[in-house]
Amino acid sequence: MSICNICQMLDIPEIHINGCGIADYPPGTTLGPRFLRDYEFVWIDRGECLWEPDGESISCPPGTVLLCQPGMRDEFIWDTATITRHGYLHFRFLTGLETVLPLWRPCPGADVLRPLLRHAVWLSSLDSTETDHLATLALRQALVWFINGHVSRSEQASTTRQHPVLERAFRTLRRRWAEEPLVPPEIATWAADSGVSRGHLSRVCRDHLAVTPQELLRYLRLDHGLTLLTRSNLKVQRISELCGFASPFHFSRCFKQTYGNSPSTLRQQVMDGKRIPPSPVAGLRRIRQQLADIRVDA
Repeated sequence: MSICNICQMLDIPEIHINGCGIADYPPGTTLGPRFLRDYEFVWIDRGECLWEPDGESISCPPGTVLLCQPGMRDEFIWDTATITRHGYLHFRFLTGLETVLPLWRPCPGADVLRPLLRHAVWLSSLDSTETDHLATLALRQALVWFINGHVSRSEQASTTRQHPVLERAFRTLRRRWAEEPLVPPEIATWAADSGVSRGHLSRVCRDHLAVTPQELLRYLRLDHGLTLLTRSNLKVQRISELCGFASPFHFSRCFKQTYGNSPSTLRQQVMDGKRIPPSPVAGLRRIRQQLADIRVDA
């Protein structure tokens, strides 16, 4: 299914949640066989289960999201060794849905799908017209991600992997930049911590990012400064300190060379509605987001 068709699902006018909740089962519990008359999302948070839809046999470890569908005869055999926790959400389309939907998705790591479904369950529990509407919106979004298959940050990261040397180099920045200020390491030290020579790190940076290691570190810090400048009321002096620059003058000079305006001028332009300038290095903001995620997880 194309992205356009998937996105059209957000405009489905009539969708109704029939029931939802969170269930804890003791070891060895079973469900079914049963005949489905509506759709049901089932997601596994703890324990495992064996799902048998229409004679198939699907092993479901924690993180699995299932979509049981009308006309299906299925059965669940829950974990025999431990308590199982799962969520469920029954729904139907009042106008019908002319498409074939996937049966299941693995959602390892920091997925977006299960939190959306849990949120829909919570909204439904509030039992008001307004929150019921919000619950259906969350459900529609969950359906889009379920069909699209882009359900996990870890999945997305695996499809855009960096060169192994750069991955190791960024892991060393994870340790160094776990907290501000973002003081740049010496290039020789950075290379050694990444398991390569200074020359090899420089070649990889030039070949894959078209910048030197020194430039990469400077651009990463400046981009962080750009975010602080446009998304906070921090003074330029404080931003320069947090980004590891020796002085506000040095920060401002490098900033203007990179983005074409002084920090104060660019801040005002963005407040007046001008777009934030593009990154000087392709993929730089994705790299910085990886480092930001790393810092949160550290």
